[in-house]
Amino acid sequence: MLRFSGILLFVFFSLFSKTFAQQNRLCGQDELHRLHPEWQQLQKERKAFNEFATQFQATEQTANIIKIPVVVHIMHLPSEAYGVQSNITDEQIRSQIEVLNEDFGKVFGTRGYNVNPVGENTEIEFCLATRDPSGNPTTGINRVPYAGSSNFQLSQDRNMKDLSRWPVNRYLNIWVVKSIQSGILGYAYLPEVMASDPERSFVDGVVMGAFYFGSRDKQLLGQNFYLSNTFAYGRTATHEVGHFLNLKHTWGDGGCEIDDDVDDTPLCSGQYFGCPPSPSRPFQCGFNRMVENYMDYSDDACFNIFTLGQKTRMRAALQFYPFRASLVSLANVAATGCADSGGSISFADTIVKISGDSQVIRVGRNTEEVFRIRILNQLRVGFNNEEVRWQVISQPFGAGLVFDTLVRTSGGGFATMNVGLANFPGRYVFRASANTLRTPNFVDFRIEAMAATNAYPNPFKDEIVLAIELPNINPVQLRVTDLQGKVVMDFTTEAKEAVVLNMAGYPDNFYLVTVISPQLIDYFKIIKITP
Repeated sequence: MLRFSGILLFVFFSLFSKTFAQQNRLCGQDELHRLHPEWQQLQKERKAFNEFATQFQATEQTANIIKIPVVVHIMHLPSEAYGVQSNITDEQIRSQIEVLNEDFGKVFGTRGYNVNPVGENTEIEFCLATRDPSGNPTTGINRVPYAGSSNFQLSQDRNMKDLSRWPVNRYLNIWVVKSIQSGILGYAYLPEVMASDPERSFVDGVVMGAFYFGSRDKQLLGQNFYLSNTFAYGRTATHEVGHFLNLKHTWGDGGCEIDDDVDDTPLCSGQYFGCPPSPSRPFQCGFNRMVENYMDYSDDACFNIFTLGQKTRMRAALQFYPFRASLVSLANVAATGCADSGGSISFADTIVKISGDSQVIRVGRNTEEVFRIRILNQLRVGFNNEEVRWQVISQPFGAGLVFDTLVRTSGGGFATMNVGLANFPGRYVFRASANTLRTPNFVDFRIEAMAATNAYPNPFKDEIVLAIELPNINPVQLRVTDLQGKVVMDFTTEAKEAVVLNMAGYPDNFYLVTVISPQLIDYFKIIKITP
């Protein structure tokens, strides 16, 4: 059997006989999943995840930004120099990361914005790593000559990735080849498949064709982007990263009888190609088809929607699967150089673009947060020696944090401020203001600070210790529920350092622990396993 024991390859071989004068989207994600050697285990894993996602939806908090560190491996033809076709430029690569953040963040003023009542900001962000696995500075981009880059064969998946790979539990690895066999634009590994795959650590990630990686929208005068016409806005990577975060195609990989396990995406029948003339929509399975959904097969210009249900499913996957959770752990985000909050104020000829960054952190004793802002002129060159005012705008009652100071930009227009938080959970808003030749402009940084609750050992046999870092949040209520939402424990404690949960006699299972106080709601998964 070919090395496909982890790829959900949505390949429909009937498409291969078509001519591609107008190329259709073809994701490499479906047909061969039935060859997975652990199919029964996959079905069990899928059921467990769906149950967890249902419970997760009831407890999921908003305004919690999750960051995913990314490394991009450019597997270019040896004959193609930097900037030539498969050896795409750094600017084209960075344009793709921008599009991911715009699409997953539903950013106003970009193609990723929508006014659909179910269209959601997933609050998931992507960062090109600035630290490699050894902690050394990096651009997050690796360039590797690879003779198999053109018409890349899926059977060479593992061999290609052996040439350049960073730990898959610490980075979202994206491999970019010149082209993939049979007109496939890209493919990715679903975590539900990877959970039972013994080769997960060697192959997990996303593979993309260079012709579909990046956005023409971001191409400045004089830059050379190697991009398709139909798929020129970076939406193929948005689609494939959706798979990486456990989303299926909207047609459920079957038709009207098969759902995609997301309640607010309408049932539909098979793939949809192109973009329908607005405002008409195909009527299928009793519903108007959501052709704008990133998990359909529409053209790039058509896409702009992730739904609330898809947001919940992706964020649940980042908690349920340990090898996805490790990607977004605070320790890993910091170690890969993605912990800084990044904002920018860009001054064009007539437009001022302001963007900020919000995130969730778990505060403990002596927690310090780093904010960074960059000021650019119309040529995207940093303004140095520009005065920036940093302030605290709002904070939890009683936190008592005070600062209002001025710094100047340097080193490419960057200004950085380290802020010590007050060991107090809640919402903080910090502001960076810049005085320009026009008018003062600012970026606000919102931080949702939560208590640093640790659980160990996890998994556990009979007893598990819960340690809550901030003693001033007592008393707290602790609630333990199973995957069906049934409350198995619910009590209030005044413990200052640790609480021991004795769950001897309870069945082996995943459980959700919720920590509740007037100042915070925190939650996390524990796993009871009897050896």
